[in-house]
Amino acid sequence: MPLLAWLTLAVATVTGEPFAFSSVVKIYVTTQPPNYAIPWQAGQPGGGTGSGFIIAGKRILTNGHVVSDARFVQVQKDGDPRRYTAKVDTTLIGHDCDLAVLTVPDESFFEGTRPLSFARAMPSLGDEVSAVGYPMGGDRLSVTRGIVSRIDYGTYSHSGIDQHLVLQVDAAINPGNSGGPLFFGRKVVGLAFQGLVGGENIGYAIPLPVIQHYLTDIADGCYHGYPELGVAFMDTDNPALRAHLRLPETAGGIAVTYVDPFGSARDLLRARDVLLTIEGSPIASDGTIQTDGSRLVFAELLERKQWGESIVLTVWRDGAQQKIVVPLTNPPDPFIYRREYDQRPRYLVVAGLVFTPLTRSYLSMPSTDTGGDNGFRLRYVSHFAKLDKLHEGIDEFVVLTRRLSREVNAYADPFLNGIVTEVNGTRIRCLDDIRTALDSPRDGFHVFRFLGSEDRLVLDATTLPETDRAIRKAYGLDRQERLGEER
Repeated sequence: MPLLAWLTLAVATVTGEPFAFSSVVKIYVTTQPPNYAIPWQAGQPGGGTGSGFIIAGKRILTNGHVVSDARFVQVQKDGDPRRYTAKVDTTLIGHDCDLAVLTVPDESFFEGTRPLSFARAMPSLGDEVSAVGYPMGGDRLSVTRGIVSRIDYGTYSHSGIDQHLVLQVDAAINPGNSGGPLFFGRKVVGLAFQGLVGGENIGYAIPLPVIQHYLTDIADGCYHGYPELGVAFMDTDNPALRAHLRLPETAGGIAVTYVDPFGSARDLLRARDVLLTIEGSPIASDGTIQTDGSRLVFAELLERKQWGESIVLTVWRDGAQQKIVVPLTNPPDPFIYRREYDQRPRYLVVAGLVFTPLTRSYLSMPSTDTGGDNGFRLRYVSHFAKLDKLHEGIDEFVVLTRRLSREVNAYADPFLNGIVTEVNGTRIRCLDDIRTALDSPRDGFHVFRFLGSEDRLVLDATTLPETDRAIRKAYGLDRQERLGEER
């Protein structure tokens, strides 16, 4: 058989569609992430590559992490030496589900391609799938095969906190593969997005339900993200617990232990409620439901809803069963601490002391000292502030992150990584409040108080304007503050 004919047959065998390879593209990205350690400076520019594939509407679907913090994006088809400029709308990146779409202004890019088709259902365990993309180490398209070895929930590393459905495959998912399609037969069933560190040929793909949720969400030109029920729970296998809750012997269900103040269920559910069904599907005592031929966490039915819709729960409360309809309209949660992208950090410099909001991005900086009492307290509030109600009455935690050394702040080191609670007698709800409080010094001094400490940081207010000018000049600060979000 001639080589060309063999290659054509191989394409059809792997993907089932003769134009599939020309519809899988390589993405070149120049990035510049923010610098949370020195927030008035931009981070170091860098670059990388990823994969994507053409979908309906002359769009390219890829991973959010491929194009986050991008300054310039180009795409290239297999066998075509030309690179085309691509655009990414940062407001449509789903950082919680690690998905994004690109557009290409030059419509000639799409010649010889056609949108790839999605399957109607996910593959089953043991089904053979093919990952297609552009892993690092070469410029041409790569195809790896494997089987679906697990369908489960997992943490999406891009946000560092969100959990969604994942397909685990024993095909290699290497850097550069991210964003490429996962084929089962003739159709796309997933999108490659991360591998297992230390694992051999273990990769993960974003499955159909997550992709479909994202594409439906952005159809109106706005990304709302996933709705959050906002409950913690425990299983009900313990006979003593079941008796205490007066659960019927044949009932399954899970017991609510905590209701998040920023979740959709915040005014509707309460601790000791037992969730029996969701959308009519019985919830087992371990929190799973039967759906799509698999047992999955009950939240999967919630995940298939869009923000603004409602979900129906059957709840056992105080010895009786009742139906509760939960509108999925949870407010933005400033205490959830996802990794941040496509925005510059906010900050305020006062007498060489740098104040910023507490974020996961700041905590993740290698230069962040999380030792000592203040460092441990930062970690603690990032995990347990809502449980212990430390968040009440504030919009964000404000942290003293750095000292630009000067005589005026020579004694401030013990306060580094401290969380500001009060300035000049004014309670600090957010970073902007510090700027406002500085207009009202106390007897010629600015007095700062911090969470968990009776000590006070005191600055001479009368010399502050002169000090700030000298520090800006000495440390090359082009601006002393950035209080609003900037992209």
